[in-house]
Amino acid sequence: MRRSSVAEELPPPVAARIVHQLEGRTRLRLAGEPSHHRLVALADALAAAGFEKVEVRPRTGSIILSHAQPWHSLTEAVRATGLTVLSKAPEPPPKDAITEAGEQVARADLLLQLFSKGQLDLRNLAFLGLTSVGLFQLARGRFAGPALTVLGQAAAVFFAKSLRR
Repeated sequence: MRRSSVAEELPPPVAARIVHQLEGRTRLRLAGEPSHHRLVALADALAAAGFEKVEVRPRTGSIILSHAQPWHSLTEAVRATGLTVLSKAPEPPPKDAITEAGEQVARADLLLQLFSKGQLDLRNLAFLGLTSVGLFQLARGRFAGPALTVLGQAAAVFFAKSLRR
């Protein structure tokens, strides 16, 4: 009869990532799709390691730990249960206002193209609008100020469009 060593009896380590953390509460999400049996076994091991409360969420593959001590003092106990805890996933950097505005304009452009069946886009609409306002100002007799300014803007839109293609 062959005796198995302790290393053979331990299940392979499971990677987990800190998803959310407050003082006294940590949510870990396990990598992959751990079985319900594996989640319960880890929860039992974590409860035995001294955590106040251990909740298992099989649908999300997460474990919620309630603890009185700071998290950094519990990492060895967690590692002893077979969990390898990775640091919290970095949050994506916030978008700056210009990038966000550009994305909004791109969405509006796409909607305009969809509704006009490809006949109109924001640049064409801007050109038509600015040209109309410029002609209106010319009709009112305002040649030097607003008419030239608006028509100049229309020309800038027109030439910018032709340069991009």
